[in-house]
Amino acid sequence: MKLYYSPGACSLASHIILNEINVDFDLERVDLKTHTTEKGKDYFSINAKGCVPALEINPGLILTENVAILPFLAQHDPKQDLIPPSGLGRAKVLEWLGYLNSELHDAYSVFFAGKLSDEEKQRGYAEINKLLGYTDHYLSSSDFDYLVNDNFGPADAYLFVLTNWSKLIAHDLSEFKHVLALREKVTARQSVQIAMRDEGLID
Repeated sequence: MKLYYSPGACSLASHIILNEINVDFDLERVDLKTHTTEKGKDYFSINAKGCVPALEINPGLILTENVAILPFLAQHDPKQDLIPPSGLGRAKVLEWLGYLNSELHDAYSVFFAGKLSDEEKQRGYAEINKLLGYTDHYLSSSDFDYLVNDNFGPADAYLFVLTNWSKLIAHDLSEFKHVLALREKVTARQSVQIAMRDEGLID
């Protein structure tokens, strides 16, 4: 397999899950400004949408979008318990991935679409806070160690990556104690540390 990624982008979640499963894979960095890969390929020829991640499963067989890639990877090695094989447990993973992708990801994306006025920034922060407030409240009333159950999974990786973006937009996460506690657990995972180093995000 090969993951096309951009450092710190949402493709980092797929990178983390790849590190969790028993599979060999390659990485190829994408410049999202020029849409050219580090090997000089036209990225649009790989993924016509032009965004990351893109997962090349076999030569010419490409899967895109985190909501598809993350469950696909998580089910690769059932012994890892990254995603329930079926039933309500699996549906809950997809529910969280849908929420993170369509709501929280979009809320953060506003800050990367162009320069914002102070008023627009405040509206953007308020939207992120609303969505993280829901997540924090859910975690506060949950008996599970992670979002869906007691096992780390793709939704936890995705939430970790999205909330990393708070640093880039001067957004304060301190009021979300349960989100921060989950982030701390995720950060400590070897798969996360390796992915962050491989992407040049930490030393």
